Amino acid sequence: MGKSNVDIQASDEVSYDSLLKSPALHQNRKDYSMQQIISVIDEVIKRTGKKELHVLELGFGDGKRFKELCRIYPEAVFVGLEVREKPVGNMVALGYDCRLVETEKFDFFFDTGETFDIIYGFGVIHHMSDPYKSFESLIKLLKPGGVIQFFGEHHKYDLLSHLYTTIKGNWLYEKNVSKVKRRGFKKLLEQYTAVYRIGYDNNGFTVCFKRFNKIYCRLKLHRVPLWNCMTIFARIDKKDNNGSDN
Repeated sequence: MGKSNVDIQASDEVSYDSLLKSPALHQNRKDYSMQQIISVIDEVIKRTGKKELHVLELGFGDGKRFKELCRIYPEAVFVGLEVREKPVGNMVALGYDCRLVETEKFDFFFDTGETFDIIYGFGVIHHMSDPYKSFESLIKLLKPGGVIQFFGEHHKYDLLSHLYTTIKGNWLYEKNVSKVKRRGFKKLLEQYTAVYRIGYDNNGFTVCFKRFNKIYCRLKLHRVPLWNCMTIFARIDKKDNNGSDN
């Protein structure tokens, strides 16, 4: 029997290195991702008037973004999940609530009774063996009015990411990307809410070049599925465990 996808992604030998080696270009990409999630958190604070949010990040990686968000929003409670032991150990040693996850379903949170105002991640869902079931299990962890948003998700028709994966020789780690389709998430989210968006946004390459990225967006090239990542957003106002409105 082959290794599960969680086992594969959990390997400390997994390489997520970019073809671009410039620290400045990497910083531009990190700045862009920070702007994305900050806009989500600020919207929830503005809409609810609540700063004491319970926030879950999937795949916190090196933890830099996680730590910065904890600093920016000191009244919020952040929980981080990661499949690799080393990053989890590093973050726990620093006092952060970061946990090792060994399953692609997240119903273990039901045992603790934890629910969240915001659940987010960057380039995580396309690694799941069953992205729709995993996403659905996360939806069930949201508080009423909670939002879930995933950025930078590679998908079946993202030819640029397929080319990148081929060049890097990372198909072992990206083997489930063809399962990620807009219509699949649309069908799932329609069971839970009318407030959702499934679109496309800048790929991980163009955001490294700020001036070029501005032109790229002005021309609306960031909306073309063939060379951009998918973004998935939903707000779940009221639901029961079957996804029907109360």
